[in-house]
Amino acid sequence: MKKNSFINILLSLTVIAVTFLFLESVIEDKFITQTPVKFQFALPAGLAVLAQSSKSERLPENYIAIAGDSYAQGKGDWILQIDPNTNAAFNSGHVLHDLTGKDVITFGKSGASNIKGWVREPIAKYQFIKRNIDSHLQEPDIILAYFYAGNDLLENVVQIREDFIPEYGNNKLNNDKAWKDFFLDYIKQRKTGPFSGIDSNTGWFPRAVVKIIKNELKEKKVGAELGDIHIQVTGKINSVWVNGKEVKIPDALQSPALELTKAETDLGFMAAKRSLKYLHDFFKNSKIIVIYIPAVIESYAKVSDKISTSNIIAKDPTKSIEIHTSEELMQRSDEIAGRVKQMSESLGIPFIDTRPDIREASKKQIIHGPIDWKHFNKAGYTVLAESIYAGLEKNNILPENKNQTSSVQQ
Repeated sequence: MKKNSFINILLSLTVIAVTFLFLESVIEDKFITQTPVKFQFALPAGLAVLAQSSKSERLPENYIAIAGDSYAQGKGDWILQIDPNTNAAFNSGHVLHDLTGKDVITFGKSGASNIKGWVREPIAKYQFIKRNIDSHLQEPDIILAYFYAGNDLLENVVQIREDFIPEYGNNKLNNDKAWKDFFLDYIKQRKTGPFSGIDSNTGWFPRAVVKIIKNELKEKKVGAELGDIHIQVTGKINSVWVNGKEVKIPDALQSPALELTKAETDLGFMAAKRSLKYLHDFFKNSKIIVIYIPAVIESYAKVSDKISTSNIIAKDPTKSIEIHTSEELMQRSDEIAGRVKQMSESLGIPFIDTRPDIREASKKQIIHGPIDWKHFNKAGYTVLAESIYAGLEKNNILPENKNQTSSVQQ
């Protein structure tokens, strides 16, 4: 009797497992791009790339890839406003897809340094898809390396201090082999499949179902997987001019690395250049372009005489908010943008500065918030994509496109 019960249980489990595997295969092959945005957090990092809707089919072809942090991923008010039960547009990649007529995917990861955003995320996800999902995946035609002036250099400095130096020491900061070993190991550490330590995509569906059930029980908001949402209230110091009128905005905003010393800035750029070169050397068949995205306070053409900026690495909590002048802000903006351009061109990589277009747009409307003031809203992401598109055309990087204007409503 016990033996029969055991056999029945085993048969039932086998049927359930086979059913799940069948559903997994069908969904992955036929319906992955129809995954609602609110469920995409449950997909493995590698498979989630194929669920993106800024492309024509499941597997992108002759495509543009975006690499970077939360700006590349699409964090901000736009994703908070879409219908979470659909796979609707919510980031610059969707706008670029409409403008260029090309498939667009993003490897972006919220909170990523250049080390993570330009090396670990794109390479680990690309390799995982090619090995475990579809070997037909080709390298991108174009890779847009987003450089976000608000915290990329800071994140680089933090990661060097927390990850590189403890492993290799200060004396290896200029050692090519040490950096190569660091990048290789860092890519291997990235969990891109459903299970840690297993290089396979099998079993993602039941795991995703469990994660979705847990998420629904906790009633988490759509967009939470892109990072914590902090609602910032209007401040007392920061102001910008929109349509000729002064508009108060939150204080303690991100700046173009005003909080970093010269030594820290140099360290951040050293990591950025090594990361960019590694990306360039890995994707040998891709055309890489660096995109300069201004920090929040840097995105407005005219700001208050005094500005309030954040310093999240200040050892003294009383110094986590800094006060600067608008002149210091604009000088630092030009300095950082100039160094990013110099870094890019030293590697033979084109550079697109989106500041002029973004500042022109911000004269007419607020392009961040009102909920998430650390990122663009829909208007901001739209003008970002349009500026990139104009830069690609100017540099003759794109073939003749089939769309002349964005189909994403302003």
